[in-house]
Order: sequence, then C-alpha cells, then structure tokens
Amino acid sequence: MSDPANSRPETADERATALLADAARASHGWSRQSGTSLAALMQPQKLRLTEIERTVIRRLYKGLVESVEGELRARLLARPDLPDAPEFRASLGAAHVAIAWPLFVRAGFPDDQELADILVQRAKSYGVMRNLRQNVVMAENSRLDALTEHGDPEIARDAMKLLIAESRVNDRFDDPRLSRADIPAPVEHMLVWTVAAALRDYGQQMHGLDGWSLDESITGAATAMLTEQGDSLPVDVIAMSLASRLDRAGLLDEGLLAEALNGARLALYVAMVAVRAGTTFDIAWEMVGMPDAPSHMVLLKSIGIERAAASHLLVTMARAVLRDEREAGEVAAVWIEAFDLASLDAIAAAMRPWRLGQAYRSAINRFAATADGAAQ
Repeated sequence: MSDPANSRPETADERATALLADAARASHGWSRQSGTSLAALMQPQKLRLTEIERTVIRRLYKGLVESVEGELRARLLARPDLPDAPEFRASLGAAHVAIAWPLFVRAGFPDDQELADILVQRAKSYGVMRNLRQNVVMAENSRLDALTEHGDPEIARDAMKLLIAESRVNDRFDDPRLSRADIPAPVEHMLVWTVAAALRDYGQQMHGLDGWSLDESITGAATAMLTEQGDSLPVDVIAMSLASRLDRAGLLDEGLLAEALNGARLALYVAMVAVRAGTTFDIAWEMVGMPDAPSHMVLLKSIGIERAAASHLLVTMARAVLRDEREAGEVAAVWIEAFDLASLDAIAAAMRPWRLGQAYRSAINRFAATADGAAQ
C-alpha cells in the first residue's frame, strides 16, 4: 500500500499525459451502441440513454418504417396485378390504418445492428444540435450563408444541397426525421423487404388472402422502389462533399469552423474537422461528441487549430454535450490546459488508434476482450 505521506500532487504535464491516454483509449470504447439490437433500443431503459434520446430513437424508427410503408402501399395500389380484394385495397389506401409498425411490435424487430447504430447516433446528434440551437450566434455577413451564392458553382450547389438535407433531417417543427436517403443501401434493402413482408402478412391474416397471390405485386413494388433511386443523399455525405470543396479552395479555416458550431450547423462542423484531419465523418463525430474523454481537444490540436479558437470550440461543444454549463466549463478548462501542454508527437500518438477503420478497430477490441477474459 502506498504511503499517503509520500504522495505528491499531480503535475500539469502528468495530467496532460493522462488525458491524452484517455483520448487514445476512448477509441477502443467506441461510444456508439455497437452491436445493439433494434429490440434493445425499443426497451432503452437497458441502455445508457437519456429520456430525450429514448423518445427520439422510437420516433425516428417509427417514422422511417411508416414512410417506407406509405410509399410501398401507394405503389401497390397502382399495380394492375394486385389481387381484386376491395377491403384490402381500402385498407392500403387508408392512411390512418397502421399495418407494418404494429406487426413489428408484435412479431419482434428485425435484427439490424447497423440501423440500431444509426438511430443512436442520430438521437445523440439531435440532442447536441438542440442544445446548440439554444445559444445560436449568427455572424454578421456570414460566410456560410453566402456559400449558396459562391462563385464556384460546385460549392454553391453543395451548400444548397446541405441546407435542403438539414431541413429534411429536422422538419419545420424541429422534429427529427430519418428517411431512406439517410441510410446505407444494405440497411434500406432489409427495411423495405421487411415492410413488404409485413404487408403480405396483413393481407393474409386480416383479409384472408393467399400470400402467394400477393407475392408478384408486393415484390414488384418493393423491387421498383429500391431500383428507382432518387437524387437525395445523406446529410453527412453532402456535408463531407462541401467540406472537401472548401478545403481544396483554401476556405476551410478556424473562422468557418466557429461559424458552423455557433450556428448549430453540426453536420457541417463535424465534416470540416473530419476533412482537415483526414478521418471519416463517423470517427470525427465520435471524437467531437464524446463527453468523458478529451478526444475533441486532440482532434482540434491535430489539425492545427490555434488555442483561442480551440478554446471557444471546446467550450461550445462541451456545453451542448454535457447540458450543464458549470460542468462543461470545468471539463473544457482541463482540456484546454492539456491542449497547451501536449506536444504534437503526443497528439499524433493519441490520434493513431482513431485513424484505424471502424471494422478493423472493432475486431481488434473483440479479440482483446476475449484475451482478457481468457487471462482471468
């Protein structure tokens, strides 16, 4: 046992070293609910989620299922090969008749961990953005607002696309939304076919139709729906495209980062730091939004942000993530101290594990956990 009389206060350098180690270790924790099932998310008291996040996750998922169902139902009603069953057709055409979601609840939710991860990330980012909006600071002669009229037509186009995508993600009542455009193709395919199967089951169970007689029309509608892709892209993809163009044009600087965060343009802020750091959007989001490790500080110093700008960005984001101004100020102060003391070599070492791909890092963590268990 150590002798308390011989203990000494931790120096600032030692605190900074410990914080950098925390930032590196945080990459192994991967704060997304990796491996979480959709069923578990529908019973979120089992997970470390806030009440707002619980509500948002269910709303996002239910809304996504209902939007897919609505499009499938409309396509089915337009098909000439749909069986001539007036009551079934009437049900498909009645928007107030819920079909897919009650079946999802009764039969159990599909096992789609990727969609579960997306829902958690969207719920957390919505909470952060909601808090940022409470303290929005609109810059005079905002450079971000002027991007839609930029002389470079590609920058102007992407800036307008991002505004449209941001309005899609949060509607005019500030309700979070998730559409087919916001999910990867494999997730979309699984969801569309699961909803299609729910419509088939409904026709069988509620209207006594032969499932085989429905297959041609249902599979045809689902196939057409997946084949006829629109031109909408996920908000993070558009934000990354715009950030890349701004970087190539030499426009991506500290002032633009501050404008994005002050204006609650969270997706664009994350995309810009991701581009500057040479990481993916998902990795940058994890580093920026982590409440209990100084990964945001490490990320900002790794891309050469000056102390004053970094201090503002760290405090602003900490307030939005922690939802407690006093705690955020204390945490940010410790991180800023480490920012001042950490060498570039130490920052590069803390960034190294974050630069590994998510799948690779997850596999490393899984094997490490297995080895630890075997050792015990």
